[in-house]
Amino acid sequence: MLPSSFRSKLAVCADSLFSGLDAIAKATNLIERASRRFSAKGFVLTLMKATLNGKASFNDLAEALSVTEPQSLSSQAMAKRIDTCAVAFMLEVVAAAAAARWNREDLIEVRDFNRVIMEDSSQIALPAANHPDFPGHGNGTSKTAGCKFDFAFDLVREDVVHCELHLPTTQDREIGKSVVDKLRANDLLIRDMGYFSLGEFALIEERGAFWLSRLPINVTARDAAGRPLEELLRKAKGEVVEFVAFVGNIAHKARLVAVRADRKTAEKRRRERREEARKHGRTPDQTALLRDGWHLMITNIGADRMSTTGLFKLYGVRWQIEIVFRAWKQSSSHRAAFARRSNPNHLQVLMLASMLRLILTQKVAALLRACHPGRWLSIEKIARHLASHLTGVKKLESFSDYAPDPRHIQIGRRKGRKSLVESTFIILG
Repeated sequence: MLPSSFRSKLAVCADSLFSGLDAIAKATNLIERASRRFSAKGFVLTLMKATLNGKASFNDLAEALSVTEPQSLSSQAMAKRIDTCAVAFMLEVVAAAAAARWNREDLIEVRDFNRVIMEDSSQIALPAANHPDFPGHGNGTSKTAGCKFDFAFDLVREDVVHCELHLPTTQDREIGKSVVDKLRANDLLIRDMGYFSLGEFALIEERGAFWLSRLPINVTARDAAGRPLEELLRKAKGEVVEFVAFVGNIAHKARLVAVRADRKTAEKRRRERREEARKHGRTPDQTALLRDGWHLMITNIGADRMSTTGLFKLYGVRWQIEIVFRAWKQSSSHRAAFARRSNPNHLQVLMLASMLRLILTQKVAALLRACHPGRWLSIEKIARHLASHLTGVKKLESFSDYAPDPRHIQIGRRKGRKSLVESTFIILG
């Protein structure tokens, strides 16, 4: 059974967030005066439920809201309520949820890193009819529509650092500027290549923070003697090549580490590259084919702080953010909820409600793991279990009644397998 500390901590944290909803509703003009048909808490719960059960039309939302309120609202009245004020309200609620601290921040400091932040983005497709408001890149034959969620969380404390909504055409390296603004001294930010920006790396260093990234295929690197990376890789005899590199056109100074890929991985990469080039009637780039035989990473973390092995192990845990996204999507009914041509306000409040649930799921999971350090809990099972709980409650206050049996949300732990937090501590020492 769950210790009472989880229930009490969840109740305190949830109440601190939900008790402020009325004030946010007034500040954003969502609610100007009290009504027996519409409340801030009821609206938030209704929207989150809609992303879980897929029932998200104005009529569906009005019907669902009537369960939480003393009197019912018509579908026409609901449509009028979901305006720019409703979007502003949900934006503020998401921001408040992301900023809320549900774990103590002074408990952990690992090898001088204040936080170890992982950032990535995930997209949700919308019906093509919504292209005017949510334009996608297109699929080569027709227009597409969608949205992009940018998400960052601290691997050590498992706490949300940032969550933001964007158009799918917005490049990750532009999106990533928001997270850089939130970095503090001795933070470590880990990103995939989509966020690669030497200018952003310079800003991170100015803040006294650290970064770790893979090296994109189109970015050059040379050593202090001016020799290109490709020459060093071609002449390498061992499994590791490491040197101080001057990267890109601006020659940004960084530590470059190359580890030779195993034969199967290298062959797969080169086969895929040749097939892609063949589709477009091109010859595969020889530089790219050479790099395909290596894992290439750059960072401003010195060798005195972390070994080559440590860097690659740490970057390897970034799969965790992909599991978080998968857990969130699998426990949702996004396809049904967004399967409509509607006005942008309607779709945005649903997107933001789903984003709110993503944040709450991550925070609840962190609290559960803190209460059960000896168990390996599954974020996917927690997401499904919490989604089921939310679907059944009639008041937002009942969110804190969530009390799963840990046996139902854990994964059968294989011998020697470590949890995410355990792995992070082992890597960082």
